[in-house]
Amino acid sequence: MWREPLEPFISWLKCGQCEHIFTEGYFTDAALDVLFGDTQRRQVVGTDMELQRNTSAKMVERVVNTLGLPDGRLWLDVGFGNGSLLMTANEFGFDVFGVDLRENNVADIGNYGIPAYHGTLGRAVQNVAFKSKPSVISMADVVEHEPFPRDVLRCARSLINEPGLLLISMPNASAPLWGYLNAINQNAYWREIKHYHNFTRQKIYAELQKAGFRPVNYAVSERYRCCMEILAEPA
Repeated sequence: MWREPLEPFISWLKCGQCEHIFTEGYFTDAALDVLFGDTQRRQVVGTDMELQRNTSAKMVERVVNTLGLPDGRLWLDVGFGNGSLLMTANEFGFDVFGVDLRENNVADIGNYGIPAYHGTLGRAVQNVAFKSKPSVISMADVVEHEPFPRDVLRCARSLINEPGLLLISMPNASAPLWGYLNAINQNAYWREIKHYHNFTRQKIYAELQKAGFRPVNYAVSERYRCCMEILAEPA
C-alpha cells in the first residue's frame, strides 16, 4: 500500500522495561488520507462473501457460546472492512452497526441495509445516537493500527453494555510461528505499513486489564497469518 509521499521505511522500537514492540511514530491525518485513498481488494465490502461468511461464523459462534443468543442485542464492529463480520452477526440475529475509516466502505455497507459511520470509534461515540449500548464490540485487526491502543480500548469500555463482550484479533508476536517466520526472514508484519504495534498475548492481556476488561477466551484467528482472537468481558 506504500506510495509517495509516504516514508519508505518503518523503524521498530522495543520498550526497555516491558519489551513491547512499536513504531517510532505514526501517520498524520494528511498521510492517512493518502494511505486510505485506495482500498485493498480484501477490504472491499462483499469481497469473497461466501468464503468470508464461514470464517466470520466461527467468530460469531464463539461470542454466542459465551454471551448467549443475540435476542436483538447490538453488535458494533469497528473497522469492518469487507463487512463480512457485520453481515454474519446480523444473520445470527444481532442488530448491527459499523464504523470504518473508508468512506466508500460506509456507503457500500449501506447497500446491504447495514447502518455505519465514517470515522473513528471516538467520533462515533460523540456523533451517533445508538438505540442501545452495544453488547458486543468487535475490533478485528484494528487495535494494532491505533497509535495509542489503550485509548481505544478504554473508549470501548465506556460504551459497552454489561453483560457484554469485546472481540479483538491481531498478530501474536509471542506465537512460536512468529519466531519461526522471523528466523527464515519471512515475517511480513515488519513491513505492514498500517501497523504501529506488535502485541504478544501477555501484553494485550495486560492492556485489556488496564482498560477495564477481563480476557475470557483465546483462539487462533483464521483471518490472517499468525493471528490471535480474544474475547474479553467488562471487569
